[in-house]
Amino acid sequence: MDEPLLHLLRDDLTRRVNGAAETMTDTLRLLTAVRGVAGEGPGAESLRAAIDELTAARDGLLVSSR
Repeated sequence: MDEPLLHLLRDDLTRRVNGAAETMTDTLRLLTAVRGVAGEGPGAESLRAAIDELTAARDGLLVSSR
């Protein structure tokens, strides 16, 4: 494959991964805010699990993209 094309594809993939990670971070902020408002009421454990799972997925995406 042509070297400039590889750079173009790598740059595009990097932008897409960063965009996905930013969206995941925004979603984490929202879930964390909802959990703060909800307190320890019904669904708190589910929110905590969703936050943990999304955090792990985002971190894994960022690590694997390097």
